[in-house]
Amino acid sequence: MEFIGIGFLLVGVIALVLAVRYAIDTSKMITRMDAMLHEMRLLRKDIRELKDNKHIVDKKV
Repeated sequence: MEFIGIGFLLVGVIALVLAVRYAIDTSKMITRMDAMLHEMRLLRKDIRELKDNKHIVDKKV
């Protein structure tokens, strides 16, 4: 009987982990966070370049 209970508990935990993982993978919030982190990295790089350069020049123009 103890093994059956442990088995059910194990199956339940695995099902919970799979459900949470699927919800995270399909969430649009993750893609938004990735885009935001990428933008922050670009901004940090630009700020570092501005500190090093002392001249403010827009490269994109």
